[in-house]
Amino acid sequence: MVRWLELKKDTEYDDVVISSRIRLARNLTKYKFPNSMNSEEAKEISDIFIKAIKNIDENKEFTVVSLKNIDSIDRRVLMEEHLISPELIKNKDISYYIINEKNFLNLMINEEDHLRLQVLLPGFDLHQAFEIAKVTDNKLEENINFAFDKDFGYLTSCPTNTGTGMRASVMLHLPALKLGNYLQGIMDSLAKLGLTIRGVYGEGSDALGDMFQISNQRTLGFSEVEVIDKLENIAIKIIERERNIRRELLGQKSNYLKDKVYRALGTLKYARIISDREALKHLSFLRMGIDLGLYNRLNYNQITNLMLSVQKYNILKYKYSLKSFEEENVLRADYIRDFFEQEEIINE
Repeated sequence: MVRWLELKKDTEYDDVVISSRIRLARNLTKYKFPNSMNSEEAKEISDIFIKAIKNIDENKEFTVVSLKNIDSIDRRVLMEEHLISPELIKNKDISYYIINEKNFLNLMINEEDHLRLQVLLPGFDLHQAFEIAKVTDNKLEENINFAFDKDFGYLTSCPTNTGTGMRASVMLHLPALKLGNYLQGIMDSLAKLGLTIRGVYGEGSDALGDMFQISNQRTLGFSEVEVIDKLENIAIKIIERERNIRRELLGQKSNYLKDKVYRALGTLKYARIISDREALKHLSFLRMGIDLGLYNRLNYNQITNLMLSVQKYNILKYKYSLKSFEEENVLRADYIRDFFEQEEIINE
């Protein structure tokens, strides 16, 4: 199972909410931003953060990893599991990844900023994620001088992060809103509220498996709690809208929706060749089918785990010597069939 999903606690929003994330952007005083510094400066910054982590890591819970010392597939597996960003991979020669697997707090060193401190939790738990992040942020600030202005707050490479430096986001599964063509209207409404909706990996990425990130766009002038409360309230409204559309579809287009769910189930259980996009499309329908009472052999968390595990580099991790995309798609189909055979038996 994808490791951070092991922290899952059942909530009333499991039918729609995939995960909650808090990310804090921080920079050191007297150093250039990563996009304009040289390798020597980058090493100095890395050394400062690694030393600070060792100072605060009383229980030896953090693991420090240099991105250039792990292979390209493992880097991208971390990205597919949302533990590091595409930007950190771009800066692999100067970047570090530091993780506490107890609570899935991780630090990305020399990403777009000197530090991106992130907490990723399964389910709808933004306030808990923030509390975890803030504990480590406060401890680091006792050891490090962060770039801070009394009028503008924490200084960041992107002006939209200046202020608290916090980006809060929830990952939502919204297949019904997508089917009903409601998403553009939601995007327009969110923009007016200072929020944004993006794909699986943030700005410019696709909404694979009908998974969308809802997050704040601005941090200046608002406290962290205000931002989180606002995001939670809006997310709940979107969740309720998604639920209502699902029920409407089941009532008005019952055979159409059932066909989508059961066709997805048949394809996933018996296909011999399947791409990541096709697999995620079918898993999206099946996940919605659980909510609508059309399928009960797997639970939400198991489907979410499978949605993350069938992505390109997670599949490649199981067999490095693939010679073609078709072979990748064959391996993915094998993996999915094995998953259903094992997990459905366990749940009987």
